[in-house]
Amino acid sequence: MIYVLIAVLILVLLSLTIGYYVFNSVFAYRDKGHKAEPDPDYIDSDKDLMRPTARQLYAYQAPLIKAFNELPFEEVTIRSFDNLTLYGYLLRGSKEEVVICVHGYKSAMENDYCDKAKIYMDRGSTILFLNDRAHGKSEGDYLGFSEHDRRDVARWVDFINDIYPDARIYLHGVSMGGATVIHCANMHLKNVCGIIDDCGFDSIVNISKYLMKDVYHLPYFPFGDLAWMWSVIITGISFNTSMGADCVKESSVPILFIHGKEDHYVPCWMSEMMYEACTQPKELHIIENCGHAAAYMMAPKEYTDAVNRLLDGKFK
Repeated sequence: MIYVLIAVLILVLLSLTIGYYVFNSVFAYRDKGHKAEPDPDYIDSDKDLMRPTARQLYAYQAPLIKAFNELPFEEVTIRSFDNLTLYGYLLRGSKEEVVICVHGYKSAMENDYCDKAKIYMDRGSTILFLNDRAHGKSEGDYLGFSEHDRRDVARWVDFINDIYPDARIYLHGVSMGGATVIHCANMHLKNVCGIIDDCGFDSIVNISKYLMKDVYHLPYFPFGDLAWMWSVIITGISFNTSMGADCVKESSVPILFIHGKEDHYVPCWMSEMMYEACTQPKELHIIENCGHAAAYMMAPKEYTDAVNRLLDGKFK
């Protein structure tokens, strides 16, 4: 009997350890600003979640990032609900139209907006690019994974309302940033008039189930559930607090959904499902032959025209 108990204890401890490893590898992050060069043999391989447009995207972004980083940003800060200093970078333009841009998972504003910023600069919009918690200069040791991030975005909306009280505010997110702005949809934030979701996941629980199978090759039970438990204990983030379909059902603003059809990181069906659930004026653009976060590169005119229609109030 004692051997059975020991075996059970070992199994429990092993499961807890694996669950913690999964949680820690996903949530623990402290961006030092030094990005490793991607392995050329990995790019667009069967293991690369950015396939099939990863190599093309890196080459496309390289010169744009250099020019983007030379823009005349104004560094601004807020305090988060849990007392972290968060950084944003403001490009002042119109006082009537402000776009808040939220980057993706372990990414940065220059990676996700070096190209798309042109849409808003051409309109003369004021643009606020965020450093998510634990990214860039923003404080934090754990990612907000859209759940804490949506509360951070709400504070940034307050910041914009303080300096531009009559502005129409739009939220634009890419990947995890897309999930963040979708999870803001039912928060009824003051003066927010529309949302652009570029390849965002619908919920932490659904994306973690997908990635557990695709990346870790582990069953969700018990390891995903144990990672969920560690997340609640350490960060206070539950995987099912914000469900994208529920958020868009309760939205009071129009939403633009954009997704690459060949996305292997965030599956396209998540955007399709949220589009169907959305009760406000909406558009869904599925870009052919397009991997993760590459929609603007693959279809710049379609992307630009859709964003302009949203900001011009022409969604039906």
